[in-house]
Amino acid sequence: MSMNISQRDKKVLTAGLVFVICYILFFFVVEPVYKKQAKADKKINGKIQFIQKYYEILNQKEYYQEKDKANQSTHVSLTRRFLQQKQPGLAAASLQKLIENFSRGTVTIERTKVNKPKYIEAMLAVPIEITVRSDLKNLSLFLMKIENDEKLLIVEELRLRRINKSEPEDLQTRLMITGFIQELEPQNKKST
Repeated sequence: MSMNISQRDKKVLTAGLVFVICYILFFFVVEPVYKKQAKADKKINGKIQFIQKYYEILNQKEYYQEKDKANQSTHVSLTRRFLQQKQPGLAAASLQKLIENFSRGTVTIERTKVNKPKYIEAMLAVPIEITVRSDLKNLSLFLMKIENDEKLLIVEELRLRRINKSEPEDLQTRLMITGFIQELEPQNKKST
């Protein structure tokens, strides 16, 4: 049995066969390759953006160097706010000398007593109790010198009393002045 296929049917069959082959090639070869290429392009673009951000950060090196210098400057200025000695006894002696310098020309120190170091807000404090004699104006100058010093000094206690009833400006003052050492309280024994 032989089949006679007309010229027109051959063209339709050839077109159909070409269509089926193109369909199979598109869905099984071209589309997966296209999707794989799109995924690779997406990964490449992500890495390019990462590298661009990395270089943006690297280009800010001067900014970070300036920040580092500012942090170091802040650290140095904060370090100056504390007493330099690490031992409480030496720090108390340093604080005592500092207070004696403040007293020159303003008050007369009658008595000095170094109290036991303690932690205040987790920092080691060295308190000194002094008794001074002066008039009100010189006492205020003395307190102003303490307050304006670059060291972190606190006047915790201030007790005034008039010494001479005929001279109301003649005062005897007891002060508790505290300086700080740059040492933090151990975590396991914090006091409140």
